[in-house]
Amino acid sequence: MPKSVNPKTPTRSLPRDRRTATESRFDLSSLFEFSSIINASLDLKFILGHFLLTIMGKLLSLRGIVLLRTDGGAYRVETVKGLSAELLGSSRAIRSVPNRILLLTPALVKKHPWMGFFRELGIVLVVPLTANGKVLGLAGFAPSSVRATLSRVETTYLRSLANIAASAVAKGLVIAELEQSNRRLSSKIQELNTLFELGKEFNSVLDAERLIKLLMFSVMGQIGANRYALCLLVDAKMSVVSSRLTNELHEGVCAEFDRLASPTLVASMRRKRDVQTRDALTSAGIELLVPLMLQGETKGVLGLGKKLQGGEYTPSDMEFLASLGNLAIISIENARLFQEAIERQKLEDELLIAKQIQRGLLPASLPSIPHCAIAAVNISSKQVGGDYYDVIALERDRFVIAIGDVSGKGAPASLLMANLQAAIRALVPLGLSLSELTKRVNDLLCDNTGGERFITFFWGILDVPARTFRYVSAGHNPPILFRKDGSRELLDKGGLILGIMKEAGPYEEGMVSLGEDDMLFLYTDGVSESMSAEGEEWTEEKLEALVGSHLQDTPHESIERVTAAVKHHSRNAPQSDDITMVVLKWKR
Repeated sequence: MPKSVNPKTPTRSLPRDRRTATESRFDLSSLFEFSSIINASLDLKFILGHFLLTIMGKLLSLRGIVLLRTDGGAYRVETVKGLSAELLGSSRAIRSVPNRILLLTPALVKKHPWMGFFRELGIVLVVPLTANGKVLGLAGFAPSSVRATLSRVETTYLRSLANIAASAVAKGLVIAELEQSNRRLSSKIQELNTLFELGKEFNSVLDAERLIKLLMFSVMGQIGANRYALCLLVDAKMSVVSSRLTNELHEGVCAEFDRLASPTLVASMRRKRDVQTRDALTSAGIELLVPLMLQGETKGVLGLGKKLQGGEYTPSDMEFLASLGNLAIISIENARLFQEAIERQKLEDELLIAKQIQRGLLPASLPSIPHCAIAAVNISSKQVGGDYYDVIALERDRFVIAIGDVSGKGAPASLLMANLQAAIRALVPLGLSLSELTKRVNDLLCDNTGGERFITFFWGILDVPARTFRYVSAGHNPPILFRKDGSRELLDKGGLILGIMKEAGPYEEGMVSLGEDDMLFLYTDGVSESMSAEGEEWTEEKLEALVGSHLQDTPHESIERVTAAVKHHSRNAPQSDDITMVVLKWKR
């Protein structure tokens, strides 16, 4: 058998009757008819099938096959006749295709190993499909009788058919590609419309639970999956919020999801560190993970099982799911922020009410004290605070002056402060000594707080006729008594802070006498421990020096001067604690 076709072999070398029969099958009129039929169609499948049957009829072949070149360079089986349909769609790596009609001799097969595929199928004649100098595909046939050579007429006819078919195939491929592009475009338009409609639905809902249900219904309606799981980042922890799985995912698996930045097929997770996660996901029936991204951060992950309609998840599926998930997570996050805003507003409303109640517990105005000028101020670091002061008038020109500081800030401190105020108001009328009263106040607070909170407290009784001030300090900053002559005295007699333990007494009483222009300065540690932006305290020493250098001030002026100094010291820092001061000055 020869290596290839010899197109110069004259047809008259054949017997006359046989030559006449052969040429009748390869006349020009059939070429025109073939060209008319094949160019009238844009259906690539019809073009290939008609081409294959035409040549099979001319060559009296019982088997035929057509392979077309793919974008990757391989050749895919597109049409077969007289061969197994299982060949359809299969690909072969074929290189160095000669641009001529080939009779597959053993020597030629040895030179081009890819020809062995055709020989195994009984194909002995291969015709390239060439258009614009480019091989588009190969057609193979098994003529009923194989001669050493093809005649000039046969060769020309086969080449003409192949060229006409190749041009039609090229046109068909372009049309097929356009149709595929149109289908993809239509699919994308449909997806965009779907996303648009779902986006409107998501934006109209401000309940996170309803949004999660809407997301899952949307996913099931658009994609369909037999299993699913939705994980969201809650309090810096990835947790399952909705699922329908074979086996539930444990926290260790969910913790790995925050590293996910793009849709990932579970089967593709082959790194050593992902093996356990992949096995757990596979066991739960999950095939695809889709991260829900917000501002570059993974706020959740959607896990999906097999598609109900079968088939693999395509890049288009993943892109759609990622877009859908990102739309949903924006709405879920907005719903969360909305709920937080509502809760915050409720809390602020409650704190405002608490502030009004607390202000009602502090003296609306200070009583007039004979021979004395008195002023007080309370500045909370939050809407409600834990500092307390009071001035209570007793009989025979005697007055209780009290100041306290509850541990902590905010609502809990203000509640304990209210408890302290109620206890004092209830116990003072009993007429007991300050030491005994302080002990009872301590026991009441211990019963109510369980030792979890405490109060530094100072109070005393001003006896105007006797010009004395008897006091007890329960761990409070010692008030400063500034004498007219410039000397100073700390009022530090007392005992343990309130609320730590019952039976904490005895509380030692102290007493001082007051003279003309003597000033008694009571304050909480929010004054002396006011912090600057650099973290430095204002200190008791600065307080004592400032007040001591302006002893001519009235109590009100003294409070204003100290307040201004404290605010200046902490001007670039937030107020760290409540500020409370009570100042009394003895007059003639």
